[in-house]
Amino acid sequence: MSTKALNKRKAEILNQQELMLKRAVESKIQLSETEHEQFKNFTKELDDINENITRFEAIAKGKLEVGTPSSSAVITDNSATRKFRAMGDYRNPTFLNSDYAQGFWKALSQGPNARTAMDQFYNASLGELGSTAAGGALVPIETDPSIPNLAIVECSARGLSRVITTEMDINVPYQAAKTVAAVKAESNSGGQNSFAENDPTFATTKLSAYMIGGKVTASWELLQDAKAASQFISADLARAITVEEEYLFINGSGSSQPQGYLGNAATPTGTHITAGAGTLGINPILETMGSLNRAYYKNASWLWNRQEAVRLLEAQLAASQYQTYFTFNPDGSWRLLGFQMEFSTEIPTYSASPVTTGAVFFGDFNSFAVIGDRGDSNIKVKVLDQVNAVQGQTVILGYRRVDQRIVLQEAVQQLTING
Repeated sequence: MSTKALNKRKAEILNQQELMLKRAVESKIQLSETEHEQFKNFTKELDDINENITRFEAIAKGKLEVGTPSSSAVITDNSATRKFRAMGDYRNPTFLNSDYAQGFWKALSQGPNARTAMDQFYNASLGELGSTAAGGALVPIETDPSIPNLAIVECSARGLSRVITTEMDINVPYQAAKTVAAVKAESNSGGQNSFAENDPTFATTKLSAYMIGGKVTASWELLQDAKAASQFISADLARAITVEEEYLFINGSGSSQPQGYLGNAATPTGTHITAGAGTLGINPILETMGSLNRAYYKNASWLWNRQEAVRLLEAQLAASQYQTYFTFNPDGSWRLLGFQMEFSTEIPTYSASPVTTGAVFFGDFNSFAVIGDRGDSNIKVKVLDQVNAVQGQTVILGYRRVDQRIVLQEAVQQLTING
């Protein structure tokens, strides 16, 4: 099974798991023993698929490095039936006669003399395999002009953060501390009492621009003969840039790259949360929601890794909790406690071994972070046909200059999942 097929199966399993959990929530019932066992088997199959994908990628890398052929010719022996299909489809086959078939296999059995025997044998007939003079030159070859692309991962950060365009580096101001009022005693003959003064304080963060992009080099022959190639390459560069941006918008350090969400949001508190962390369950989720200032609720949403959300839904059903924590919109999108759920593949998920903490975000991301696109928000594509002209190649470049900075930390709460 190829990597493409494994990824397709992975998507099918996740969809089936999601459907099972949705049905259970909407019907307010637990998964049956059979369904629970099926869910566990799906999860195990997912682990096996991920492991096999890693193996396939390692094998492909090894073959590329040593130049090992990735396929070999195979001849299937069907001599027991004494029938050999020569031409036609399965409904109207044309079979080779018995003498011809026996002669073919006899020639193959000549051991060291098989090459000579085969030379004499295949010269007796025309066929599409072999020399062009023996029929190969007559066979037309065509490739489907459409090129299916591998699915892009879930990316949500650009749609959540506030996006502006910039012409140069700019300082984005924000309030660092609030004005504080206090009780003032009356001024009278007994003395003068002034109002307390607790001024607000402000700070700025610099929104710069960092180049994110890539290039693909293609021969003139390919671009001329495969009309769909140039359009596909441009679109694939755009997908690659989107994926890399999502990684940085979530995980970026802020040093010579965008500043990410992780580690830069406010820390929720509650009886089921210790230092901003808790075991995945509805109680820490409720406390995370309660930790957000009510002023941010109007534009608030959740941000999860879809696999972590499925794990919470499964735990809810296993605990016979049938309150409508999760609801589903007609378009298939999720809501949790009435607030829209967004998903990103770059949000980490909890793992027991090796220990990896997960994360869940809740808040107003538009107030939390700002993205600055230099010039405009379009991904630029440049076609360079002179750089490698001597080699007969064209270089296709794709890029966007962008930065992200956290502006109001209190606008989003980050719950760390440690179990």
